[in-house]
Amino acid sequence: MKSFKKYIAENNGLRFVFENLKISSSPGKNFLLNSKFMTNKFDLKVELEYHEYMLKFLSDKLSSADVNNINLRLHQLNDISNTIKILNSNTVLDDIQLFEIKKFAIISQNLKEFLTTKGFDIFELHDLEKSIALLDPDSTGETAFYIYSSYDTKLGELRKEHQNLIDNNPKLAETIRQECIVIEDKIRADISKKLSEYAEQLQINLERIAHFDVLLAKSILSQEWNLTKPDISEDNTLYNQLFNPLVKSYLIEQNKDFQAIDISLTQEPILITGANMSGKTVVLRTLALSQLMFQFGFYIPAKKASIKPVDEIILSIGDNQSETSGLSSFAIEILNVNEIIKKAKSGKIILALVDELARTTNPDEGKALVSAFVSIMKKFKTDSVITTHYSGIIADCRRIRVKGLNSDLKDSPISAKNINDFMDYSLIEVDDDRVPMEAIRISKILGVDDEFITLAGNIINKD
Repeated sequence: MKSFKKYIAENNGLRFVFENLKISSSPGKNFLLNSKFMTNKFDLKVELEYHEYMLKFLSDKLSSADVNNINLRLHQLNDISNTIKILNSNTVLDDIQLFEIKKFAIISQNLKEFLTTKGFDIFELHDLEKSIALLDPDSTGETAFYIYSSYDTKLGELRKEHQNLIDNNPKLAETIRQECIVIEDKIRADISKKLSEYAEQLQINLERIAHFDVLLAKSILSQEWNLTKPDISEDNTLYNQLFNPLVKSYLIEQNKDFQAIDISLTQEPILITGANMSGKTVVLRTLALSQLMFQFGFYIPAKKASIKPVDEIILSIGDNQSETSGLSSFAIEILNVNEIIKKAKSGKIILALVDELARTTNPDEGKALVSAFVSIMKKFKTDSVITTHYSGIIADCRRIRVKGLNSDLKDSPISAKNINDFMDYSLIEVDDDRVPMEAIRISKILGVDDEFITLAGNIINKD
């Protein structure tokens, strides 16, 4: 199963989500990046309930000063997982490794005490006072580690003697220094052996703090983006007012509004038609992003949603094709489609999202390929959404059309810069297989050559 790290390398929308997450610690970032795409309903339920609890905890129990205080402590944390592995191997730790554990233990203990006072109780951090006592025998409270003289009475005496002899008798001072090193090594070995008893507690706390950091970041993002907790569905996926955070953010920067959509997936293939610029590709990207967010335990960008978990999401869009593969765009596309068919036939539960299937071949073959693909998706009850420019698709499926350019523009001043403001991106169910013909109308609005437009119109009318 692919990790979050692999998905953000493939999906711009999910990468945008990651870039906007306020994760404060390196353990938190590693926790999320290494987390797996969840397909088990119980795992999803638990993670979403954790998220719901954290969002309420954030709203009801934490002030902005509290959040800053927590984030400051989390920011100071290092990922000590490798040091814990070394500790478990019965190896004597060096001063840097002992420092890492001491620093982590002190921050962990501070977080535990703070969260306890706030009533946080969905998971508990182990008490690490005994570990801290081993590493801070003088109770300094400092994160720096040093072989304190209080570890061994003889060590303290030798250090004083060494200090007094450095100038007067360097040779004897060096002999004493070597004796100190022998004692210090024994102390390190003793500390490492005793600390190993707490290795499991350290590891559990590291994982729980990392998880806490991610949950807090997810909850802050949910507040900022007005995300919602989805229901977990057994069969159909339903969205009310679904939006794409990346596109919405871009439009807000342009002082424009993003139009949310309603859509449902019911194990019956959906064929979406609409003119260029009508947002069909954005619909596919948004469905993929929402499914990804859901199955990584995020709230999702919609007013309301009920989502069915899938084993895999396959998004086939032209701009993710490799120019260095040596294959034509059609070859790459048709191989992607073949992969979808193989997985559908294998019984895997997939979400297949295909943009403008067979757009690079001739229309007759293109229609046949789209019709065949839709028919197979129907046969194997695969959740699938296919966009197309082709009319005359012969297949049993749901048909949806993007409304497109407003019919009554009157004397509205329209240009290439603002034409999208006059597009209606809402989705409507239709009964026929005709594709909207708006290319000539849009060309005319944009002031394209009159003769060119007239000739094109005459040819269409003859047909």
